[in-house]
Amino acid sequence: MPERSSLTQGVQVGIETVPGTNVAANKKFVSIGITPAVQMDPMEFRPMGSKYNTIVTPGKEWVEADIEGIGSYTELLWFFSSLIAAPGAPTTVDTSARKWAFESASSAEDTVKTMTVEQGGVVRAHKFNYGLVSELELTFNRDGVEVGGAMIGQRISDNITLTVTPTTPPQLPILPTDLDVWLDATSAGLGTTKLLRVLEATWTLGDRFNPVWVLNSTLPSFAAHVESEPNAQLKLLMEADAEGMTQLTQMRAGTTKYIRIKGTSPTLAGAVTEPYSLMIDSACKVAEVGDFSDEDGVYAIEWTFDIVHDGSWGTGKAFHIDLVNKETTL
Repeated sequence: MPERSSLTQGVQVGIETVPGTNVAANKKFVSIGITPAVQMDPMEFRPMGSKYNTIVTPGKEWVEADIEGIGSYTELLWFFSSLIAAPGAPTTVDTSARKWAFESASSAEDTVKTMTVEQGGVVRAHKFNYGLVSELELTFNRDGVEVGGAMIGQRISDNITLTVTPTTPPQLPILPTDLDVWLDATSAGLGTTKLLRVLEATWTLGDRFNPVWVLNSTLPSFAAHVESEPNAQLKLLMEADAEGMTQLTQMRAGTTKYIRIKGTSPTLAGAVTEPYSLMIDSACKVAEVGDFSDEDGVYAIEWTFDIVHDGSWGTGKAFHIDLVNKETTL
């Protein structure tokens, strides 16, 4: 019997119509990976007088998966749709370019996309349904754009047959030379004041969902999900010069600032002028200050901002994301 090689354990996904109902996993990612792990929470009992447990009964079983990879103008579409909210139809710009918009409601439930996730190769494979991105962290620096995060899912089905001939989105990584950061005093002025000495930016949205466990013998895993209090933060590692130390004044005043992180590819998504791009706009207040540090000879300081709701920003929001690519559907 051939061995199950770690090298060939590919991952492919499909967007579910009904959360938890299996679909063909017809998309194979090459920039961002998903690594599932079986989780269980058994009930154990050791009676008085016994050294060892006499009963170990299966209780909850589910999947937790790590997400890691390289930021992509294409593949992030699926992860934002599961983490933040299912986007509406994309706006067509410049013939073939599609702009996908993502926002999270500050005081209402978000409808998100779930995935069927298959992993494996020709020797053996498994899958899980109700794949739901619960955390995503994007780190931007001059080495590249790193993606990290987590996903939950219903229990694994083992020894499955992989969906054949999945398609792969175009490989369009976000290059470090594509990146810019702005910080402005108003949402209307976003994109006006470019920061010149940001060493690293990290945008995080986590703790988004919890599974719902019910007494129902027909359900082998969790039944649904519910939103939890999210952790939404943005960190800027800046040179501790006049620009970087301006945040000290904002911290003391409790001022809301608006930060834009944008990647603009040299590759066109449109026919004439529209490039592939990722734009993350956030309303922020300074929540924590890091120690002064040496960063390759530069004296630096890290500012941690909480991403906050701003009722005066449009109809009210905490952040807005635009992703431009050629994808017409999930």
